[in-house]
Amino acid sequence: MSEDVARPPLFEDETPPHYAWNFASFVLDSSLFTLGMSLVGTTTILPALISRLTSSPVAVGLASGVGTGGWLLPQLLVASAVAGMRRKKPVVVWAAWLSRPLFLLLGWIVGQYAVSNPRWTLVAIIATLGVFFAIDAVVSVPWFDLLAKAIPPRRRGKVIGTSQVLGGLGGMAGGVAVRYILSDQSPWAYPQDHAILLIAASVVFMISAVGLTTLREPESKAPSGPVASFGQVVRGLPDLLRGDRSFSRLVIARILVGSVTVASSFYVLHAADIGQLPLASTGLLVTAQVSGSLAAGLLMSYVQDHLGPLAHIRIICTLAGLPALLALVAGPFVAGWGGAALYVYMVIFFFLGISMSSLGWPFFNYILEYAVEEQRPLYIGTINTLAALVMLAPPFGGWLLRVTSYPALFAVALALALSALALSVGLPSTRRAH
Repeated sequence: MSEDVARPPLFEDETPPHYAWNFASFVLDSSLFTLGMSLVGTTTILPALISRLTSSPVAVGLASGVGTGGWLLPQLLVASAVAGMRRKKPVVVWAAWLSRPLFLLLGWIVGQYAVSNPRWTLVAIIATLGVFFAIDAVVSVPWFDLLAKAIPPRRRGKVIGTSQVLGGLGGMAGGVAVRYILSDQSPWAYPQDHAILLIAASVVFMISAVGLTTLREPESKAPSGPVASFGQVVRGLPDLLRGDRSFSRLVIARILVGSVTVASSFYVLHAADIGQLPLASTGLLVTAQVSGSLAAGLLMSYVQDHLGPLAHIRIICTLAGLPALLALVAGPFVAGWGGAALYVYMVIFFFLGISMSSLGWPFFNYILEYAVEEQRPLYIGTINTLAALVMLAPPFGGWLLRVTSYPALFAVALALALSALALSVGLPSTRRAH
């Protein structure tokens, strides 16, 4: 495939049909999904729950890796399946309604069996995460295509940024609720406290699916030629990556920055083990992380629309290394700081919230501007499927922590972020025509 297949498209700044309606629908879906994920707490609440079910840090990393891989691995297959569809909304809607009630079941399992059968409860958590994110992958590829068709390039940052800000505000309130539910003053003891959080997350996810259901999909262009099968797409990947060097560089940078999750599940364990923070402080850490998500939304609203996705990529690569850097610098001292250690970890989780909320968005927005319409699903599916390599990072982080130490783990995360930043320097701007 030649370099000009995926050239930056001309921007169409005119307002498309149903812009205001679709703006509200996207914001409803994305903001409530962000709130729901803050209640699940894949880097805070779930690791704390899993650490009560097992003493193995590898299990903590495995749960995070299964969720990441479940979302990323199927995307090339999904991209191939939806590429020839003129209407993609039906696929998005049925997949959303299939996946988002799953945490109702998981909440019931945790409430019933976490104490009597912790091993099988752990299996249920890991399996549910894998299935949930695999089905959500079916939502995500056509979702990005809907976003590209319904929202002009210079307004996408406003849509996603608004969603993250509203989701962040809701998540801050959710963090207060989490702190109360997990505290000694809560009327719910373990494991009912965690079961309630999972059930509440599922309810929020289902309300967010209403936003997808109400979207008004714009007309799509008919494919200009035959649509490649999944086998043809897979066989063509080496040519795609060799022929489009900028896209290859983008993919590698995405994998490197995504691999900072090697440490993401272990900051909360570091806070308990080294900082000696009580379980109830998890709620404050959730609030700090969600505050970072809110800040990420404000950052996206400005940077994406005014400076473009390449600037956003470089900023996020820089910020992704800050939690590890802060943990490395403060780690040797926090044990003696008593209650003051909480503020250190809140800063760490604030920057973790920014980076975790933004690891994918600048790369997706880059592709939406870089690729022509017919190639968007293929490019989105390709980068996400290859980025599934990052699912290995959290289990590797658990192993690395077991055989070395927290400083070694955080040093690896920092090196990955810096490598991604260095690689992003060679990417072309999608705004060069302007």
